[in-house]
Amino acid sequence: MEEIEIWTLVDVTHTGVNRANKGTHLAHDQHRNFVTLLQCLELRSIISYSSLPQVKFMNLDDLSFGTDYTGTHRVWYFRFLPDRVDVYFDSKHDATGLLNDDMNGVPIIKNLTETINMSKAIFNCRDPFSKNTIIKAQSGTFQRI
Repeated sequence: MEEIEIWTLVDVTHTGVNRANKGTHLAHDQHRNFVTLLQCLELRSIISYSSLPQVKFMNLDDLSFGTDYTGTHRVWYFRFLPDRVDVYFDSKHDATGLLNDDMNGVPIIKNLTETINMSKAIFNCRDPFSKNTIIKAQSGTFQRI
């Protein structure tokens, strides 16, 4: 079964703050972005994951984000396993094509802890200039939790 990787410049930190009065405004908005991500991923499949999104500073010049984003910035990384094989496979033989379609243009909350300036508050998976989310399928072993 293929493991899917999401690389995004959108703050999708899992804080567990699911109510505005239970934590800071920032922590609540970060959690809301994480929940939005999960909802997009589970439109076609139930997913399994063994760790929450991780964030690290990375040089974007060697990655395939939009050309508007260069230099070193925060990147959130999330791996998961769909419950069915080829669930995101599209007619163009892209293993993640349907997931790119599902996520592209979905609203997010911006200006949290991102280090980029997004012109639109969306997951952008397609635009060559402002693409802020990369989705890849990886073959290999992945343990369900």
